[in-house]
Amino acid sequence: MSLRIDANLYEIQNRLNITSERMQTYSDKSVDDIIDAEAAQGNTKALEFARQLESDPATLIKTYGMDSPTVKHQILSQVPEQQLPELLELLSDEDLRMGLYFFSEEKLLNLMQKEASIEEVVNAAAICFPIEKIIEMMPDKELNQFVINKEIDPEFMKKNLQMMPPEVLAAMIETATGEPVMEEDPIKLVDMLYGLDKETYQEAMISMDPDAKKQMVYNMQKQNPEVMCLFSAEAYTDMMGTLQKPDMMAGTMALQTDTLINMNAELPPELLSIVLTQMDTKDFAKMLIEKHPELLNQLIG
Repeated sequence: MSLRIDANLYEIQNRLNITSERMQTYSDKSVDDIIDAEAAQGNTKALEFARQLESDPATLIKTYGMDSPTVKHQILSQVPEQQLPELLELLSDEDLRMGLYFFSEEKLLNLMQKEASIEEVVNAAAICFPIEKIIEMMPDKELNQFVINKEIDPEFMKKNLQMMPPEVLAAMIETATGEPVMEEDPIKLVDMLYGLDKETYQEAMISMDPDAKKQMVYNMQKQNPEVMCLFSAEAYTDMMGTLQKPDMMAGTMALQTDTLINMNAELPPELLSIVLTQMDTKDFAKMLIEKHPELLNQLIG
């Protein structure tokens, strides 16, 4: 498919320093044809103009009106589909986030799970909800996995368990062992808890009162915010899935450039080319000159 985009004839006339009458004789000619005709007539400006069209972004932009999204889209439609994702690195983060609006809410959250790090997902949720709300919304199965997570330093866990009401600790031990507990000292109760075998200890931790679990998570994240990364990405995206799309999109401010690029790369070519029209016009022209001279030749020829 040929690439035919109307050139700015006034700009060509001005650059070649020719009269309007002579310019009219070129009304059905390509830019390359005009340059060749003028060069043949001894116009010394013609070859310089040709050189600048192939090397100077400003000349290319003025000659073909490349600040127009429509023109950019016409050109991008000629870029091989498999090469379009490579151009995403030329977009700003703001432009990349705008591209995410093309995805449905479900697809957006699925891609976030797939492409974003857990730190990014946690930060995205934190933009959408206060930490208290996040912990309140955390599913029981996630809280259960958290309290027995091997990545939590045992001494850090022990310190936080000792801050809990003794009746909560006693109830945990009683549930797991089936034996009554009379001790009321939190430190001794935690020592009893840590003295249980692995399976009984985990059973005791999982049996912890749900509100007490949430309070412990809240206390722990105040001391070390990174503990929030021990919950699954799905837990956070499920929370974000309760929001309207504009509120959900606010969370994408937490996504890094590489993540945004990888997510946008999942768009079908026809939508990806629309996203790419947001590219800075100078960067767009430089891209044509440096990476796609074959398109530039089509444009000029």
